[in-house]
Amino acid sequence: MWSIAKSPDRAAIVRYQLLVLKQRLLSLVGRCATALSRGILKLAILIAPGFGAVRLRRGRPRSLWGVTPILTLELKARADRALGFRSTSLVYVTYVITSRFDLDLHRSYALAFRYGFGPAFQRLVLAWALVRYDVFHFFADRGLLDSTERLQINSEELAALRRARKRVYIYAYGADVRTRLATLALGKWNFCVDCTEPPKYCTCHDAEAQHYVSELTRSVTALVSLGDMLTYMPAAKHINYWPLDLDRFNAVLPDAPPSGPLRIAHAPNHTHFKGSKYLERTIDRLKVQGYDIEYCKVQGVPNSEVLALFAQSDIVADQFIGGAYGYTALEAMALGKPVLSYVRSPDLVEAPEECPIINATPDELEQALLWVIRNRDSLRTIGEQGRRYVERWHGISSIAARLGQLYRDTANFPPGVVDRIRCQQEQEEARRNAVPLVRNWQHPFQIARQPASESLSALAGTTPR
Repeated sequence: MWSIAKSPDRAAIVRYQLLVLKQRLLSLVGRCATALSRGILKLAILIAPGFGAVRLRRGRPRSLWGVTPILTLELKARADRALGFRSTSLVYVTYVITSRFDLDLHRSYALAFRYGFGPAFQRLVLAWALVRYDVFHFFADRGLLDSTERLQINSEELAALRRARKRVYIYAYGADVRTRLATLALGKWNFCVDCTEPPKYCTCHDAEAQHYVSELTRSVTALVSLGDMLTYMPAAKHINYWPLDLDRFNAVLPDAPPSGPLRIAHAPNHTHFKGSKYLERTIDRLKVQGYDIEYCKVQGVPNSEVLALFAQSDIVADQFIGGAYGYTALEAMALGKPVLSYVRSPDLVEAPEECPIINATPDELEQALLWVIRNRDSLRTIGEQGRRYVERWHGISSIAARLGQLYRDTANFPPGVVDRIRCQQEQEEARRNAVPLVRNWQHPFQIARQPASESLSALAGTTPR
């Protein structure tokens, strides 16, 4: 049998030829953009040290905070501005939690990648930043250039920063440095204990991560870490770098005298990293015993909704397996709410003798909640002390003073910049000393003087009132 295929009409041929032409033009433009962006980046590396030297002689350094859209990124930039820096926070993407950043390039970033110019766009951003900024602050998972390695900064970018003589500080937020074997070695309660999908959420691989951290140590001005992340970056500077904009928080203290059910709020990002199931099992057991508890959990909502929930609660539950409190705990304390969490060691806390967190592992949660239920009259003073604690240690000016010390120790800034930093630190010390502590806020579950777990049941009691 003969078969004769239908020939394409002239319009179809023209459409095909136009499509081929478009693809060839985009390919040509892409190659030109790649070559041009590489040339501009090389030029920026050459001229950046001169621009930086002029700014430093004038005592006006500039800093860039990026690129991971951490909730506190813009606040860290504000802390630098308190030291006299011209500072900017920059991101390529934002999450549902917040979009409060100084420079949000997500539209330009998406458009560049849509047409195949993503790498060229990022090189141009890096070139601009090298000329404009003197100090770079990144989290360990990424910089301005995409990396071929998961949760790592591009080696080309690190080399460019080094050749341009920039001061570079690398921070950890958790998943970007957390490895499995080192985490499991921390003891019974750790972030890996309930993880069913390694390495989905964290870097996980110990040898690979150790090699990367070693490379960073050789390439940057300093590594900076805090809390549970110190396990994975032992050579890092220990600085608590979670700032709060306290002007956004009005304290809403627990009722005195207390009334109604005990209202517990919980806002985990990933429940298996926060020990949520242990909290919920404990609450269920206490309800069966006759205790009146109202529990509310939210996830994946804007930060403003989380804070509104906290304001309506009696106590905020943070996390119970990781061993260090999170940013949620600081926000809750800023609202005047007592916080229930687990901190592995007083060394992980700023001024632990002042920190009012009710400290409990999953094994101790029932005793801790029983104590809270039986001592609801104490929640107001604990909440008041929480507010004073963050006012003293976690405001923007507090973080600025700690960043200032980091710069004094590592940045080799000219005397004029150092003098301005020292002045801010002296003002911050005077401000902190003017914030008084609350009297009689102490409780049996303090981080600084936690009793042995076997004695906690005696403190809590076991029978409903």
